Amino acid sequence: MLEYLRSDYSPLEISYTASSYATNVYFEVYDLNTQEFIQGGKAVKAASSVFKVTLDANSTAYDRNIKIEYVTTSGSGAYNQVQYAALVRPYATVSQIRDIASVDAATTDATIKRLERRARLSINAALGYDFYKNKRTVTVYGNNTDVLTLPENLFRIDAIYEDDILIYERDNSLYQLDYPLEVGESSNRIKIVNSDEEKEVFEFPKFSVFYYEGIFKKDFAYKIDGIWGWDYVPADVEEATALLVNDYLCNDFNIRNKNISELSNDAYDIKYGSDFATGTGNLLVDNLLAHYKIPRYMVI
Repeated sequence: MLEYLRSDYSPLEISYTASSYATNVYFEVYDLNTQEFIQGGKAVKAASSVFKVTLDANSTAYDRNIKIEYVTTSGSGAYNQVQYAALVRPYATVSQIRDIASVDAATTDATIKRLERRARLSINAALGYDFYKNKRTVTVYGNNTDVLTLPENLFRIDAIYEDDILIYERDNSLYQLDYPLEVGESSNRIKIVNSDEEKEVFEFPKFSVFYYEGIFKKDFAYKIDGIWGWDYVPADVEEATALLVNDYLCNDFNIRNKNISELSNDAYDIKYGSDFATGTGNLLVDNLLAHYKIPRYMVI
């Protein structure tokens, strides 16, 4: 699967090589995660057997893996082919990396893009999550409270299913809840809003045959369709990405900014700090990313 760098709501071209006798190429684009149809049309012929598909602003609005289904026609008939692609927003653009890290002008844009990908994957591995923005479904469980804690940022709710029963849908104005909902200030929880200040949202609620009142029910599975992740890449993550790219370009990458506690010479007796393997390998970058780390706990 090839990776294509996107920017929010900007068209993106993808090339498709057909047979030399192809006359027309038609395409349909699907999101691999949601399975939804995104767009379709006729590809533009760019060379003897090369056709261009232009993904529109709707297709490039999110980070996602897509499937492109092609139907190629020729004088002898038609045939189908499939192409897979990953649309990804970079953590820093080529121009940002050149400005932040003062990259040598001789370094090509292609090299910087390749190293940005390495830096991005390193940051994701160090933090245990990414700074992408995508449409998908996440399942969490209720606990008889008026707050539903989420594993990551959510900034738009499209639909909510309670044990596979649709109880809220944004587009069709379906609303089967007792209280309005909103995404919390920290973006990692959904909370029930009690508009009637004199009415209590019960921690141990009243209930009837049909519903519990004003809570997310304990051990019920809530599937949340929505827009998850980050609407933008934070400035310090852009900075961290540029610093890592600069590291990769330097010949002293193996020893610079690496939490070295001891260094001898004459055969290089190097001793690293105890947390050398827990971050990106660059102390400056790890400091920039420190406040994005989320503690992970295991209950035994």
